Amino acid sequence: MMNRLPSALSRSARLVVLAILLAAPLAAQGARGEGVGFGGAFPFASIFFGSGGSIAFTGDLNARLDTAGYFAVSNDAISYGGGARFGYGRMILGGEFAMTDFGEEGDPTGGKTSSLKSQFYLAQVGYTWWAGRHLNVYPMVGIGAGRMSLTLSDRNGGGAPAAGADPSFTDVVLHPNYSSTLEATYLLFEPAVGADWLVLRSVGDRFGLTFGARLGRKFAPNRAAWKLDSRKVIGGPDVGPDGMWLRLTAGIGWR
Repeated sequence: MMNRLPSALSRSARLVVLAILLAAPLAAQGARGEGVGFGGAFPFASIFFGSGGSIAFTGDLNARLDTAGYFAVSNDAISYGGGARFGYGRMILGGEFAMTDFGEEGDPTGGKTSSLKSQFYLAQVGYTWWAGRHLNVYPMVGIGAGRMSLTLSDRNGGGAPAAGADPSFTDVVLHPNYSSTLEATYLLFEPAVGADWLVLRSVGDRFGLTFGARLGRKFAPNRAAWKLDSRKVIGGPDVGPDGMWLRLTAGIGWR
């Protein structure tokens, strides 16, 4: 043990010296206003495309579909979309749009199919925890709205809800005609943590490629409101985002 201690101290000292040497040019970059580290003030901006996975609450929906002979829809999905982020001091302001596909389930015997898709729009605000020349790390919050689209099909027809009065969700499920699309709208709240890496061709460049990752959770504070062809649908199930999500992004960025 006593023989290891001087060796460990020596390695630690070399690491400290190396860190100081590396910190010197970073401090100089910060003095030129490039925003480096915890004290940096200038995160880089980016326009990006993104893709990842997310989870929605479909338990209530599947219980209603099961009574009419439909297979359960999945609660996990692949999402894809894009957005932009811009710095304002250490703040990050941005927006994002994404579409999510939960897939389609079909019964080859009964001839009924169900598919679920969604899309959402978010306005986002964050604060840069680490603003480096190449790396930005930031917590952020998104607030917006989303829409779930449930398409029910029956190759045997199945009739249609009676005209006049607003149909109930059960009416549509039992009588979807050959195909009916119900839409449910909801509010969306999304806290997340993200990191972006800016790839530059040379030290003097300020424009390059960005690669990033974000991890967060979605909440829908209100119960979804259902419609069918602009008609209000009564007694619809609760459905919306519920759980963790991960998205990877790629795009262009500049300082």
